[in-house]
Amino acid sequence: CSNKWSSSDCSVCATGFDPASDCATCDVRYVSVSTLTINYIQCDVATDCGEDAHSVTTTPDRSACLCFWSPGHIGASASAGGLATRCDCDCSNKWSSSDCSACAASDPASDYATWVVGYMAVSPLTVNCVQCDIATDCGGNAHPGTTTPDRTACLCFCSPGYTGASCSSCGPTGPNGYIEEAGQYIQCTIPTRCTPTGTDVVTADNGVCVCNCKDRWVGDKCDSCPVRLEQMSSDKCAVGYLNYPTCDHCNVIDHCSGHATSVTSDPANKLCTDWAYTYSWTGSSCDSCAAIYTQAECVQCAEGHFAYDVCTMCTVKDHCSSHASTVVPISRITTCDCTSNHTWTGDSCDICPPGIDPATDCAQCLVGYIGFPNHVKCGIATDCINNADSVTSSPDFPSCQCDCRNMWSGATCSQCNSQVDGADCDVCASAHTGYNICDLYTIADHCENHASAVTPAPDPNPTSCTCTCRNHWELPDCLTCPPQFGGSDCDTCGIHRINYPTCTLCTVNDDCSNHASTVTSNSQQTECVCTCNQKWSGADCSTCPTEYSGLDCNDCGTAHINYPFCTDYTDALHCNGH
Repeated sequence: CSNKWSSSDCSVCATGFDPASDCATCDVRYVSVSTLTINYIQCDVATDCGEDAHSVTTTPDRSACLCFWSPGHIGASASAGGLATRCDCDCSNKWSSSDCSACAASDPASDYATWVVGYMAVSPLTVNCVQCDIATDCGGNAHPGTTTPDRTACLCFCSPGYTGASCSSCGPTGPNGYIEEAGQYIQCTIPTRCTPTGTDVVTADNGVCVCNCKDRWVGDKCDSCPVRLEQMSSDKCAVGYLNYPTCDHCNVIDHCSGHATSVTSDPANKLCTDWAYTYSWTGSSCDSCAAIYTQAECVQCAEGHFAYDVCTMCTVKDHCSSHASTVVPISRITTCDCTSNHTWTGDSCDICPPGIDPATDCAQCLVGYIGFPNHVKCGIATDCINNADSVTSSPDFPSCQCDCRNMWSGATCSQCNSQVDGADCDVCASAHTGYNICDLYTIADHCENHASAVTPAPDPNPTSCTCTCRNHWELPDCLTCPPQFGGSDCDTCGIHRINYPTCTLCTVNDDCSNHASTVTSNSQQTECVCTCNQKWSGADCSTCPTEYSGLDCNDCGTAHINYPFCTDYTDALHCNGH
């Protein structure tokens, strides 16, 4: 447990200790025997105060017993070592008696710190008060008086004709702060003589109340505010003035560099604002002229700008559609003058003339025009003598390009070649074929040199010719030789064939009795030549020799052995003749 708490749950505070202090200091009835001891001794009237005390407690720090003495007794107990005393009052101001309940001739309303009205202190060191007296203090020349607020002097209300603090001088007024009206002295006060803007009021030499004013208020009653001050408060400058409390008047010369027609101030009286500018001056002091204006008077557009007072800067992009090399204002009032690129026209260089291509920055003719920058339009009649279907142009060529009709040719479609004929160059000439080409037809070019003759096809405007093929070459162009024929001019039989011009095909079945592996023709192509299977023989493989036998001539015959040799056997050869 902490401090002097004990028990299993730390809920018991040791005897003599105060639970309200977390059991850390003595109870009010106990005093510490020693700052080093851990025990406390209870204060006792008999032991610590003697028989002259009625009760006992401890000092606030619990270090000593404090005795409450019986009436008429004071002192310390011999047994307490003089530590215990009774209450002994040290009275404030002019209070007196053992319990400070008696007051000298002073004012209880001020906690008896000052004298009663009508009394004053004879000396700051005195404990007595002297009553103010008209004869003694006012020379007998006053009405009943009073004292100053601090009770240090008498205040005389002088009779008419007297003045001064003790009414000892002749004069028209009474005490300061009072005036005489109808034979009575009336006190000057702020509520009766001044507006709420007064701080205090005094009596002037001429016998009138004079108000001392707050801030900058003026007038006998503090009811007038100078024009340079804000009328509702007088602690701010009025509109048009600045720098409280001097409140200098805003003026065009000092605050606007002479460049404004009028000037006022902002609500905080910091800077002059709301200028009525002259010309185009700007800035808090009207001393700044934007670069778009002439700097001397700020009344004209600067070089390169136009339309005062907007003074727009002339630029190639904004005023010449980005189609000019240079731009300058025509004057400082109207607009810009563009020096156009190439052939752009218009005030803003935004018009490309007909026949010129704007996609080339107006620097080339459109398709169908020639002669830049004159841009002459191409025409079928003028440039193609009416022998073209259309006409165009190209930047790569200086002249018009005609798309000639039929087979007209030449730059102006004025030529019809010799292989073409007709009034509109629209048919092939004699011995020519294939309109749009009109080739001269020949056996070599059109019949592969395999024809005996060539003639044009029967058509008013033939596109082909007719070949009369030699030997066995096939139409239409005598290019193909049928498979049953051969030779360089299709004039012999083909391979495996005999007897030109029929050129019969040799076959194993028809010409080799179906007993051959292959068949072809001889070099003269007059008969077939078989390659017989097994032991078949003969020109057509139809004969099986006597030493062989079998369905396919694939075995030895009678009296023969050892296929495929099939030798015949005899007594002499195989049995030694025995």
